[in-house]
Amino acid sequence: MYGLPKILMDKVEKNTSQFYKILKNSLKVKGEEILIISDYGNEDNILAPMLAYGYYTAAKSKKMNVNLLFQDVKKGFMFADDHVVKAIEHLGKNNIVILALSNKLGRFGQENSFRNFCKDQNHRFLSATGLGDVKTAYYQQFMEAMSVNHSRMKKKGYQIKKQWDKAKIIRVKTEAGTDITFDVEGMEAIANIGEYHQPGEGGNMPAGEVYIPPQGYHGVNGVFVIDGSMKTENGAVLLNTPITVHVKEGRVVQLEGEQAHLLEETFQKFEARAKYPDRVRYIAELGVGINPGAVLIGSMILDEKVYGTGHIAIGSNSWFGGAIKTIYHGDQVFKKPIFYIDGVKQEY
Repeated sequence: MYGLPKILMDKVEKNTSQFYKILKNSLKVKGEEILIISDYGNEDNILAPMLAYGYYTAAKSKKMNVNLLFQDVKKGFMFADDHVVKAIEHLGKNNIVILALSNKLGRFGQENSFRNFCKDQNHRFLSATGLGDVKTAYYQQFMEAMSVNHSRMKKKGYQIKKQWDKAKIIRVKTEAGTDITFDVEGMEAIANIGEYHQPGEGGNMPAGEVYIPPQGYHGVNGVFVIDGSMKTENGAVLLNTPITVHVKEGRVVQLEGEQAHLLEETFQKFEARAKYPDRVRYIAELGVGINPGAVLIGSMILDEKVYGTGHIAIGSNSWFGGAIKTIYHGDQVFKKPIFYIDGVKQEY
């Protein structure tokens, strides 16, 4: 399969039943065409093609109509390879797309959002991107996070969503020094619990978070301390020492910490490319991880799902109900959050 070492192909094939459960339970495949898009990875990491091959072998084992395509590793501003663009454009409505990518899919046609494209075409989808900063050795950790009891996670996710949907102010505190408030009045939380059954639905796999955008631009104030992992331009970074982020009227105004320069450099690089540079440093999201099978490894798609962590994203949130539209979205993970909804402490 495109050059995966046989020892890794054998390892993936041992998990065929787990991949099939995801196709069956998360996507409820019923004869649709399945398009899987991956890339070649790099010498240190071929996790993306391994996951793609896993879905492919599971689909083939049940004689599903599946096509697996590989392309070069892409950054967000680059275009997807021509054969990938053609396959996307020729895929009929009401089908399934699975992404397993070291970085991004890349741009295609006039569409500026993969999610919007799938919504318009009624495609259900799974997405695992940004895997290039994770060593191949973490494959098993991804499988464990994808193989959790999704029904139990669903119950927890909807419990939190129900509370957050009704909230006016959510306050978050940690022993490390986080103390920050979010005005979320009138906003709707999203429970990412791994069920993508309706046309146009899709999301991350591994799943396992609840998140909500703040109201407008200015409804976030306080301090949060990143002591889990940090998303930079070059991927996620497990932190050796904490970074303190000061927020005033929704915007990051000060960074402190030994590795804070990495986040500052990320802001500056995106500001240099953004049409509206002032939007890059606004707070976009408050989230909580609910996946008991996930562990912190330095990959944001997994780190933000870890049970017992919270995360705050900076940048764009327009695609999930927020007011901010920009080219940057970076999640920052912290440990052992305590949540207060309208002054009442919650037990998650």
